[in-house]
Amino acid sequence: MAATPHATTVDPHAATDAAHGAADAAAHGAEGGAFPPFDATTFASQLFWFALTFGALYFVLSRFVLPQITAVLAKRAGTIKSDLDEAAQKSAAADQARVDMEKAVAKARADARAMIDAARADVTAKLTAEQGASEERLAKKIAEAEAKVDAERRKALAEVPAIAEALARDIADKIAPANTNTQRQRVAGEA
Repeated sequence: MAATPHATTVDPHAATDAAHGAADAAAHGAEGGAFPPFDATTFASQLFWFALTFGALYFVLSRFVLPQITAVLAKRAGTIKSDLDEAAQKSAAADQARVDMEKAVAKARADARAMIDAARADVTAKLTAEQGASEERLAKKIAEAEAKVDAERRKALAEVPAIAEALARDIADKIAPANTNTQRQRVAGEA
């Protein structure tokens, strides 16, 4: 079989050398001592520096950093509280303004209704007065017209006998001869 140019070959000697190197490194590390934080000979020094570092950090945090954080939190809480109080006041003012506006609208409607009712009553009174005056004028004109009609009727009734007599003469003249004219005069005179 032919080998391909990209095929990898494992060298058995190189793997053995790498394993020996790792074992040597482990042996040399064990000869140098234990892991330093767990070395019992350095515990006192580590505890001293730990306590000193902790105390310094505590002092810096408690004296400088924490008061500033507390002041910022207090200021923030005060700002939030004042903003909430201001919002509550503005909300109450808005509610009061709404109530006042509703009262003003109700009053304006009542005033408008009263003005309309007053105007309606005024117009009704004027119409009633004008109607009464018109009825009086009409009654007067009717009475005058009835009086004229009555006078004309009396006049006409007073003229009826004269017209009837003249009409009767005319009819009699046409029906009867002219010599009977004297007799008609007597009859008319008796009547």
